[in-house]
This record gives sequence, structure tokens and C-alpha cells, in this order.
Amino acid sequence: MSRRPASAWTDDEAMRIAREMAAKHDLEIIGFDTAGISEPTIREIAVAVDDMLAKYPIPLRGIEIAETHDGAPSRLVREEVPEGEQPEAPATWIVLDRAAVANPIRAAGAVASATRKRADRHDYDERPVYVTIVREFGRALDTAGNFRARQEAQRRLITESLRGGAGFGHGLLDPGTALIEGFTEVVLRGDRAGGVATALHGALVKMAQAVSAAPDEP
Repeated sequence: MSRRPASAWTDDEAMRIAREMAAKHDLEIIGFDTAGISEPTIREIAVAVDDMLAKYPIPLRGIEIAETHDGAPSRLVREEVPEGEQPEAPATWIVLDRAAVANPIRAAGAVASATRKRADRHDYDERPVYVTIVREFGRALDTAGNFRARQEAQRRLITESLRGGAGFGHGLLDPGTALIEGFTEVVLRGDRAGGVATALHGALVKMAQAVSAAPDEP
């Protein structure tokens, strides 16, 4: 069991915002009360969740704030399904690193280190917690699509490499990361996003929608 500083309590107004977010989207929240998160940070989380669920509805069960121990600002956890049950869309949890969300400067550094396109860093640095949520929604879409978009991502990255283009800043053997970064670029930059990012975003969303719309197997 991890130890939490006795003084790391989130104030009442920040918790009110967190509870409203949870009630609005029927989410569970864990660790918010003892994380010592500022009101602006929780507002940033709430706005990101509002925006993402409006555009990309996924079976999100909840958001947890905990110590991740690996230096990553966040991770996606697929909820375990009890034996004998086969839900249509297994729910996921977004787990945010306590130290990162309690310290926006640290969160900004973690986001920047995960982003390889230097030209876009300013878009990511301004809203580090928002970007963290966006990246996890991209990861959730990849999971919801049973990772089928990675094949298309691989083809696209190889094609760009053979064309001698500037590339997307990713190794050809890492289509999963390329999909998440492409998705994030499109969400943050809109029409200013690059062509490769737009194609990867489209593949990710298309595959997630295709799997969710597929009839159940007998």
C-alpha cells in the first residue's frame, strides 16, 4: 500500500468539480480526494473528459489517481471481466500519476518527453493535463478497435518512409505510438494537423467504430 502525505487533501471546490464530472458521465473516481490536486487541474481534467466523450464515446468506467512508479503521466487499464461474463465492450480506466497531476510543470515535462514532434510542442505544453487525457482516449480507441488500426498505421508509416517524406517522427515498428500521437495532434491542432496524423486519426476512429458496430459472434 502506498503512503500518502497527510496534508495532500484536495479542497472542497475541486472535489465538487470532480464529483460533478463523475455524475455527468456516470464515472467512478478514485484517489482524487487525497491527491492534493488544484482546482484548475481538476477543471482541466473535467473539460478534457467532456470534450473527448462528446466526440469519441468509449466505455470508460472511471478515472483513478495513483502512483504509477514508471514515470509515465498516465496509463490505460482494461477492466477485468468476471469469469463467465462477456460484455459487449469491456470498460477501461484512465489512471493518472499522482505526482504528475499535482505538479503541472512536471506533467508538462512528461508530456513533452512523450511527444517527438518538436514543432508541435507548444500545443502540448499549454495544457499538459488535458493532453494527457486526450492521449489516453487515443489509447482507449486503439484498444476498443482490438488494435486493428495498427496494420493501417504500419502501412502508412512505411509508405511515408519510402517517399522520403519528413515522416511522423516514429520508428516503423511502433505503429501504436504513432496512432496515439496522430490522434492527439488532430484533436489539438484540428485543420492544422499534418496529413499523416490525419490519416492515422481516421484509421483509429474507423476501426474502433467498426468493432463496436460488429454483430456479436454466436
